[in-house]
Amino acid sequence: MKKLLAVLLSSCLLAGLLAVGGAAATLQSNQAVYRLNQDPVGTQSFSYSETQTHTATLVPLGTVIESGSGAALMVEVFTYQASSGFWARTALLSSQSRLEVSRTDEIYHVSTLDAGSTPLDRGIWVRGENGAATHPIAITGEPVDEWALDLVNQAISLNLIPACLKGQDLRTDITRTQFAALAVRLYEAISGTVVQAPAVSPFTDTSDPEVAKAHALGLVAGVSPTEFGVDVPLNREQAATMLGALCQVLGSELSAGAASFTDSASISSWAVTPVAYMAQNGVIAGYEDGSFRPHASAQRQACLIMALRVFQMYQS
Repeated sequence: MKKLLAVLLSSCLLAGLLAVGGAAATLQSNQAVYRLNQDPVGTQSFSYSETQTHTATLVPLGTVIESGSGAALMVEVFTYQASSGFWARTALLSSQSRLEVSRTDEIYHVSTLDAGSTPLDRGIWVRGENGAATHPIAITGEPVDEWALDLVNQAISLNLIPACLKGQDLRTDITRTQFAALAVRLYEAISGTVVQAPAVSPFTDTSDPEVAKAHALGLVAGVSPTEFGVDVPLNREQAATMLGALCQVLGSELSAGAASFTDSASISSWAVTPVAYMAQNGVIAGYEDGSFRPHASAQRQACLIMALRVFQMYQS
């Protein structure tokens, strides 16, 4: 069940994309990603000034909107003004934990908030419609770069995103702890098994169960015999190496050889084979100048895309 639907425009006619996969879907508003647990029943354009036109996603009355990351919601309520011929904002509900779409004569603009009252994303436009079954909608609102939208969308719809990255800015660098959680989530998705955390953490600087799971599976090692390096940014060759370890745990044999990047000589000796394997299988790619930049920090969105490509390797 895969289809593309035209969805919302945000401020200044910024476009969104809806892609459906299986029982879940993701709704993207410009540079933020939203997860939907249902297929919206359609869209409807509306204007609230002579210069600003938007598209609201139509959802059944009774639809519940809440933040999947636990963040608060800011809800702007718009009603039609016959005198002007436009929709106007008539209410602002801040720090809401959830919104139930209960009226057909209102349009809601829903955004996620930070710890204060600053919107984390551009929000989605929603309007209720009669006559359809009710289903919940979960909003996570992870900002991503435009080039990564479609692939991050797919990764989220396949439930590859770990809890620690939900609601986070995916354009920033990933830490070793976050990548460990991503690797565990990827292993569980491919293998169909749920990994249990060891009773005792193998490291003195973290008790994170996802780190302990990743270590028990043989996916990660520490920066020392006793420390994991919880907040240390992960670089690109380390990400490839951890994914290579995951493939080995899943029974794949990493072929020997070196990738043909212009800076291959800069790749650490222990990373040469996994980097080559990931490059040969389309999991990683170089930059436009032909370099790999093995010691550059890995972005969260890039790592999600790598996880998606590894997942696809085992589905083919």
